[in-house]
Amino acid sequence: MTRRTAWLALLLALALSTAPATAQEYELSAAEKQQLGPPLGAGLDGAELEVRAREVGSLLRCPVCQGLSIFDSPVPAAQSMQTKVELLVAAGYSEGQILAYFESSYGEFIRLSPKPEGFNLVVWILPVLALILGVVLVSRRVRAAPAPQTADNLEDYRRRIRDEVDR
Repeated sequence: MTRRTAWLALLLALALSTAPATAQEYELSAAEKQQLGPPLGAGLDGAELEVRAREVGSLLRCPVCQGLSIFDSPVPAAQSMQTKVELLVAAGYSEGQILAYFESSYGEFIRLSPKPEGFNLVVWILPVLALILGVVLVSRRVRAAPAPQTADNLEDYRRRIRDEVDR
């Protein structure tokens, strides 16, 4: 067995051994409860819970795939995070509390879209400024275009072309 194969086998074994828990099997520790504070809303269940957990899970980036949300990712780590989101939503924690909880563990990178504050504000403002600049440049170009030819100007233009071709 080569080294690469051994590493792949180890990673596969770890991935399979860390199957995500269900929301019923998972319970918040005292430290997690202290970090989150008291829930700001009422607990949800049923279809409301699924919809709200999907919304919050869609805001968090999968730490493994990085291009997908934890809701869309098939990776066990992301599924475990989604289970935790479901548990937190069921307990009545708000979207802000849940996002802050995951940010404390993974940093701001865990958000799929950055907060519009500080240097991240550039990410939000730059596309709008580029769009405005594009509209201004296109409108100036359209205004600077020559006026359409009238019949008199068109005959003069044709005469000049014929003179140039004849030379």
